[in-house]
Order: sequence, then structure tokens, then C-alpha cells
Amino acid sequence: MIELQDITKTFIHRSWRSLLFLGKPKTVDALKGVSLKAYPGEIFGLLGPNGAGKTTLIKVLATLILPDSGSGSIGGYDLFRQSHKVRRLIGLVNTGERSFYWRLTGRQNLSFFASLYNLTGLDSRDRVKELLTLVGLQDMADMLFMKYSSGQKQRLAIARALLSAPEVLLMDEPTNSLDPLAASELRTFVKEELVAQYGKTILWCTHNLKEAEEICSRFSIIHKGKVIASGSLENIKSLIAAESSFRIKVNSLSPELLSRMNVSPFCISHKKGYTEFEIKEKEENIASLLDHLIEHNVKIYSCTQVERDLEETFGRLIQNDI
Repeated sequence: MIELQDITKTFIHRSWRSLLFLGKPKTVDALKGVSLKAYPGEIFGLLGPNGAGKTTLIKVLATLILPDSGSGSIGGYDLFRQSHKVRRLIGLVNTGERSFYWRLTGRQNLSFFASLYNLTGLDSRDRVKELLTLVGLQDMADMLFMKYSSGQKQRLAIARALLSAPEVLLMDEPTNSLDPLAASELRTFVKEELVAQYGKTILWCTHNLKEAEEICSRFSIIHKGKVIASGSLENIKSLIAAESSFRIKVNSLSPELLSRMNVSPFCISHKKGYTEFEIKEKEENIASLLDHLIEHNVKIYSCTQVERDLEETFGRLIQNDI
């Protein structure tokens, strides 16, 4: 549904000093050869720290800015040569929405934006009513927008993005400024309603790793304007999992035995009745290591592989890219 190939974008920042003294302006490479694919009916995560280039990429996909080079398509339409057709397929949900009219009600706001999509009269009323019900704002439809909570404002922003019945939703930091309960409700709504029931394709842009791990089926991690990893969570973990971590629980373990085994635990704790330690080792070597312990009369209670979460994986990938 979404495909990008080698997208680049450089911004030129001119200060008053460079204008007065004809100095060389500063350039910022916001995107450096970004490529990604998102398939129909999935929630694709675009992850990265602040300033990584996520919002710039969202604006490229929304046809708000043109890249310097590269190619792309949404729903089979060329992102740059057929932008008018692309816009019919997409809805954009911005962070910190400021374009609603605060002294109008939610219903009046949606009616106004519906008119921009050439929806008028009965068509407009039916569509607005349908969307207010869909996002759970039917009871607050006639409340002034200024009285909405952050979660309600975000839901109204989603309703507006759905006015044209888009196939793709571009969601830029959609839970930013929401409290944990409102954020959880929004994720559930997107996953169970928009995707499961209506088959929308979602590009979910965030720096919240736990959130992405919960809602997204695949990811691209972007750092300093380039994609440093893509795929499912397991695929991304495998990029740095040449050596896995194992936690082993035994009855006792002497330093002398560890040195003879040529094993260096990075975490070891002695507790009443047992000793627990962690090592980084290739999975195929664990069996021989356990056999060696048994040969030296060490009783093994458990051996488990330590799961690496997205936050740790994200941090190590970025560290390797610096």
C-alpha cells in the first residue's frame, strides 16, 4: 500500500548572519535514502528519537513537501506525479492539532471540513454523524471544541481524517500529550476498529517503544534521517542477536569452575539455596556448557533465554549507528 525508495530531503537554514555577510547557509540532511514498504491492512511503525526525520517523512507521504530525490507510491499511485490521486487515499492525523475552530462544536468543525471535501447537505450530516459515532464522540458532538479533553480532541482529529474515507491513515505521534488511559483507548480503537473492522492501513509514527511494540506488526527504525533496521520485532532483534543472553540457576558455582569453563557472567547473584548468573553465548554452545556443569556435580535448576525487548534493541541499534 505504501512504498518508498531512496527518499532524500535536505533543508537549508539561513541565519541573519549568512544573509548580511553572504555566508554559507547551514544544511540539514533530514532524510538520507529512506526506503520502506507497508502492506494493506497493517499497522506499520515508524520509530525513532526526536529529530530523526519521522515528521519530515510523514509530510512527504502526505504530499506536503517534495523530496530532493527518490520515488514512492501509495495505493499504486505515484507519490509525486499523481499527488492529486494520492490525496484521495490518505488521511493525516497531526500531533498537537491547532487547525480546529475552538469556538465551534465538534459537529460544526466536522461539517466545515466536510464541505472542503465537497460533502454537503444530507451527505455531510450523515457522514459527520457516522464518524462521531465511530470515534465515540456522539454524546459530545455539540460541545465546544475548547472544552474537549486531549483524548477527545485526538479522536475528533481522527474523525476528520476519515471524512474522505481514506484507505491509509498517517498518524504522527498520535498519543503525544495523552494520559495513559486515553492513549490505551486510542490504540485499542485504531487496532480493533480501524484496522480489524475497516481494513485501514496505518502508518504509526512514534518514539514510544512500548506503544509500538504493542500495536505495530512491523517497524522501520529511523535515525539521523536513515532507516537502520526494518521488519518484524523478531527480525529486528535478530540483527543484534549473534549472541543471546541466558539466565542459569544452579545450586552453587565457584569462581574456579567458571574460569576453567572460560565463561564470564555479566550478572551473578548468590541467594539462599542457589546461585543465578547470566551469560552472553551462542545458543548452540549452551548444551555443552550445561554438560560441563553437570560433569562437575553442579545441579541445574533452570536455563532460560532472556527476551530482549524493543527498547533494548532500539538502543543498541542506534548505538551501533552512531
